[in-house]
Amino acid sequence: MTLEQARKSFRQHDTPRVRTPRLRLKPKAPPSGHVDGAWWPSSDDLTTELPDLIAVLSFRLGEIDRVTYNVNEWIEAPAQFTTGGRPVQLDGRHRQSSNTLEVLDANRNKIVLLVVPWYTAPDYAYAIVMSAAAPNDASSVDALLMISEQDRESRTRATAAQGRWESQGRSQRSASRKRHRPQTISRDFPV
Repeated sequence: MTLEQARKSFRQHDTPRVRTPRLRLKPKAPPSGHVDGAWWPSSDDLTTELPDLIAVLSFRLGEIDRVTYNVNEWIEAPAQFTTGGRPVQLDGRHRQSSNTLEVLDANRNKIVLLVVPWYTAPDYAYAIVMSAAAPNDASSVDALLMISEQDRESRTRATAAQGRWESQGRSQRSASRKRHRPQTISRDFPV
């Protein structure tokens, strides 16, 4: 059984939990800054984390229609899932700004959240969430996460290289070559 199969199996038999998402939004006002607030999920499983987040954000946006996210930051998620009796489109993008999540209603009103990585130390995560939700904060995502320009550039190049690798099918071709590699015949040691 793979890790993903185990997670799905556990989710099917687990009783629904009610959790308050670790979320802080800027007050309702004209937009300021790069994000409208911050969210610190408990895991990298988007379909497990989103129901509670969507329930809370529905009070501000109304019915949530779509969520866009960076596919490199979450385990694989379906293109659509149902929460609160409503279908929600999950739009994973390779070019989505890192550490962000966009939540859109049916009228395309949106909330852009800074996503604090789930493995972040609690004190550090709390400080980031509070800073991002400050009413007049105009800091960039990188500044809020205290990521230097050099680190971001390095991460961007690595992500782009991985995307090229996957889009060209090399990762799949390499895997199939390993499985179907003909045996090498050696003169010294017959096979």
